Amino acid sequence: MAEYEKFMNYATNGKSDSTKKQYRLQYNKLFKLTEKPIADTSEKKIIEILNEIDNKNNSQALLNIALLVRKMEHLSVSQLEKKRKQDKEALIEDVKVKNVELKENLPSYTDIVEYMNYLYDKNEWTDFIINYLLINFQVRNQDLDFTIISRKKDATDSKKNYMWLQNSKGKITFIRNVYKTASIIAPDGTDHGYGQKINNITDKKFIVAIRRVLGCQKSDLDCGTFIPTKSAIAYHLQKATYKQIGEGKYFKIIVNHFRNNIDKLKEISANRGTDLKTILNSYDIEKK
Repeated sequence: MAEYEKFMNYATNGKSDSTKKQYRLQYNKLFKLTEKPIADTSEKKIIEILNEIDNKNNSQALLNIALLVRKMEHLSVSQLEKKRKQDKEALIEDVKVKNVELKENLPSYTDIVEYMNYLYDKNEWTDFIINYLLINFQVRNQDLDFTIISRKKDATDSKKNYMWLQNSKGKITFIRNVYKTASIIAPDGTDHGYGQKINNITDKKFIVAIRRVLGCQKSDLDCGTFIPTKSAIAYHLQKATYKQIGEGKYFKIIVNHFRNNIDKLKEISANRGTDLKTILNSYDIEKK
């Protein structure tokens, strides 16, 4: 399967295992639909195939694969580029409609902050940590797949996330190497991702919670992973949120609370690894 191997080398060289897995899955999906090498399938035929897919996000993912393959082979992509633009505009309009429906039902920012503090007071350490990171650093599922370390030299794997507990300094350094937008491969094969993110946390409650949930009372103790299995992260995150509304609705609440504070929105954009325009188009429930 020469095209597949060439594509994987072209699009994922040096990328994380999770990125490679996603591209492999998406390539195989599109290949099954085209029933022949993607480069041998016309733009018109690819568009016809994609138009049969109801979920626009899934369609966009396959469209990106088609663009990468055709650019790899130096083939025309003008029709596919036009479709991508049209689909993005349709997605934005769809989000606006859904946001109008959400506006009446979402809890307030005060509600979720009070809930976070309630969890701390009740010694619900894991749920407190999840809520703290959702509210203060706008994390997604992948961000919560981290390992606790007490020595910086143990943060050696660029394909892992770390919480570096520094008892002597009274702080934690949150190092994120693996999250949704750490690596974003553009249709021309270049990486437009946000790369490694580092945040210093000095909040005393957060430090106490990290120590308690992991039994970390000494600075020389290597505490291990926060949630043991990746498959359990989505479950724990959803269950931990206020009324189990989930990470996506938390983010909408936060964006709308700070919608008139451009400096805070820029900070949120940096934390999330999402450009400001996308945040305002997709998560601002007040936007018409």
